Amino acid sequence: MKFKNISLLLILIISFSCSNLSKNIVKEDNFLLRNGTFTDKTWKEDLVFTRVSWFHELTLQLDVMMAHVAPQSAFNFWFSKDELDQMIKCGDSRVVLAYSLDTKDIPYSSLYEQLEKSGYTRFELIEFKKHILQHPDSQLNGFRLYHIFGICKKDPDHKPLIMNFPGYSEKLIK
Repeated sequence: MKFKNISLLLILIISFSCSNLSKNIVKEDNFLLRNGTFTDKTWKEDLVFTRVSWFHELTLQLDVMMAHVAPQSAFNFWFSKDELDQMIKCGDSRVVLAYSLDTKDIPYSSLYEQLEKSGYTRFELIEFKKHILQHPDSQLNGFRLYHIFGICKKDPDHKPLIMNFPGYSEKLIK
């Protein structure tokens, strides 16, 4: 009798998990980059990224992480003077890490288009990228696979960033 209950439970679990495999899912959470260094400076501070991930079945198709770097943050040491000036000029600026598994399914161009539709322009963060790639968590999290850049919206209209890809539910990012 016990064996039948376990078998039935196992069949239900397998059936339920298989029925969910045909869905496109969007997940949101936070990712923390803890602490940092720059020349002789070390700090204990978290850089908080909003992370939105688009999955087809169980396969990650697109992963986007965005962080506001506060003016008083020690992570500003990672920007070159030009990068920092670019960030300061913006009403809303963010650091973006983006990864696409297969650029045919959700290409980077679709991400860039979504950013532009929400009023953002992209710019390079060459120095910041060098520093984040040397962070101890970089290898663990595969940051070398990510496109790393900044985005800027001149007017701080406080509207959420709208991300909408075919086959997936719309996601609003604050």
